[in-house]
Parts: sequence; structure tokens; C-alpha cells
Amino acid sequence: MLNDRVDKLVDKYLDEVISIRRHIHQNPELSLKEFETSKLVACELKKLGLKLQEGVGKTGVVSNLNPNKTHKTLMLRADMDALPIQEETDLEFKSKNPGVMHACGHDIHTSVLLGVAKILNEIKDEIDGNVKFVFQPAEENNPVGGAPLMIKEGVLENPHVDNAVALHVWDYSTGTIAVKPNAMMSESNRIFITIKGKASHASKPHEGHDAIVCAAYLITQLQTIVSRNTDPSDVVVLTLSKINGGIRYNVLPYEVSIEGTVRCSSVAACESLPDRIEQIISDVCHIHGCDYEYEFNHGYPVTFNDPKLTKLVKKSLINSIGEDNLVEMDNPDTGGEDFSFFAREVPSCFMFLGCKSEKNQDTCILHNSKFDCDEDCIKTGIKAMVNIVIDYFK
Repeated sequence: MLNDRVDKLVDKYLDEVISIRRHIHQNPELSLKEFETSKLVACELKKLGLKLQEGVGKTGVVSNLNPNKTHKTLMLRADMDALPIQEETDLEFKSKNPGVMHACGHDIHTSVLLGVAKILNEIKDEIDGNVKFVFQPAEENNPVGGAPLMIKEGVLENPHVDNAVALHVWDYSTGTIAVKPNAMMSESNRIFITIKGKASHASKPHEGHDAIVCAAYLITQLQTIVSRNTDPSDVVVLTLSKINGGIRYNVLPYEVSIEGTVRCSSVAACESLPDRIEQIISDVCHIHGCDYEYEFNHGYPVTFNDPKLTKLVKKSLINSIGEDNLVEMDNPDTGGEDFSFFAREVPSCFMFLGCKSEKNQDTCILHNSKFDCDEDCIKTGIKAMVNIVIDYFK
């Protein structure tokens, strides 16, 4: 049976894929600078005899499994870029590039997709359709990630992509995969606020307008948007994570800058938040005699999972990894993903690949300098993706 053959092929390639993952992890590259990672990907695909396009979206790589069977095409996507973080793990294959680390698991995604390509290449005659492998740069480059760049250069055409599937490591148990229909991840936006007060000597604050006090009130008041202005059934997060202001201890500052992120999973919330935030900024600044500048930058949109395709994916996951290992999510995650741009163009499904176990219980925190991923998830990811392809073309 084909399923038994897939299991044997997964075991056949697993050590090789883990070796590739460790090489990528040791040699991380930032967004749109994934030159060596792209070369490695291209080299591995060429070994399989696959034709490919390089330099798509600057550093992306695209290849088709069955270019002559284009009546239906399923796209599988993996991102390749790392983060500007100094790695602080004890891994033997820790990053050799100062200040750059695969702290979000994109090394896992790339190696998993290469493993999927190796296996599907061996059974391609039994796949009645085309699989487009997309290795994407710059997922971490919000608000202009690599997905829009690749779409602009025609990655969804020649041949036309009918559906798309991708996965991302997450802090679920190793061996599991989480997925849900409709909103899977949130819209990821950035806000920039500058409060402009009036400087004075700190001993005579009444002669100025204190931008720091104004900022303190504003930070508190903005939290009421989530607690008092948002439908409790909507997923909304407003985090102010950077604040700068002040010159020295005895000078009342005239300016304070604040930066943060706003996440939302419903269209209504995403549309109303920019104006509601500005109304509060305006009111608080007026009370404190300050002016302001405000910028709301829309980033990655909501990552939307097509219900019909997600139903097929869930059925396939139950057959391949077992019903007990399928995690049914109740709410969208508050993270953002530029796979959302693909999902806006074609019906898609995005999944979370569990990578947390006793091995990395305290270090499975994404975007953390000590992030460590249980490599056992690689086998689960490859097996799941291969079987999704098989079931899709049935």
C-alpha cells in the first residue's frame, strides 16, 4: 500500500533531512539575504532531477513535481529566513553567524519541505497532479514579506495554483498538529505614537507640558480598547512594547515616542481599531496640553483557512498521524504570518506543527534567544504533508 511505502520513505530520508536542518540552523540568514540557504535548497532539488526557478522574490526558489500534470496544482510553502537574535543555546549546531538565529523554526520548515520533495519525487507517478514547492524568503519582514514579492513575480501562475498548504512549528506537543477553519492567525499591525509636550526645568513642571506623564496615562487608557471597546468573542491584542523619552533627570521632556503592535482576527475589529486608538490618543493629549503624531501601519492580514480544504486536511491528518494527535483549535492565534497573502489569493490551509516535549519544555518559546525545537517534529511534519498531497489528489 502507498501509505506503508510513505512510512518507509520517511524513515529512509529522516536522518538526511535532520542533517540538512542542522546545517541551515548553523548558518542562518536574515530576510532577503538567504543566499546560501537558497543555494542549498536549489542543490537538493537538482539532485532529484527537478527543474527550478531561483531568485524569485529576490532569494526564493520554486520547483514543480509534475509540470506536465497541470490540470490541478497544489502549492506547498516553506519560509527560509532567520531573526536578528544572538543565539544562546548549547546546541552543537548553534548559529555561527553573530546576531542571527533561527529562533522561529524556519530551518525546520525548509528541511521538512525538502524531505517532502524527496519522498514525493519517488512516488510522483502515483500523484495525479502537480505539486509546486515554494521556498520563500523574508517571512519576518513585516509589513512587506516575501510572499507579496513572490506573488508579484507570478509564483501562483505557470502553472496556476489551485490550493496552498503550509505549516509552522508551535508550542504544541511533539507529534501533534493543530489546525482550524476560517481565521487561523491574526492581522499583525504596528503603531507609532509621538507625544509632543513642552520642555521645562524639572523643578518647575507647571511651566511645561510633561510628555512622560501624558504617555503614562495614554498607555493605561489604550488598554481599555481590549477590555471595554472590543467584543469579547473577538481576538484582539494591543501591546505597547517600546517607549523612549527624556534627556536627563532635571529636564521635563518635550517628546516621548511609543511603538507597539495591534493584533486582531475579525474584519470588524481590524477596521475599527485604527480610529478608536487615535480618538483615545487625541483625548489624552488634549487633557495634558500635548500634541501628537500617530501612524497605524497595516501588516500581514488575517491568515484565513479555507473551510473545504481544511476539512480535507483534517481528515488526512487523522489518517496519517492519528485522531489523538490532531489538535482542534477554538480561537485564532494572535501571531501574524505572511502566508496570509497566499491565502487571500487561493484557498489555503495553514497548520501548527507541535515541537514541544520534555527535551525542550522550558525553551520552546518562539523568537527567544534560547529557542530549541524538538527535532522529532520533523518526522511528523514530513509524514503529514506527504499524505495531505496524496489525499488531495485522490
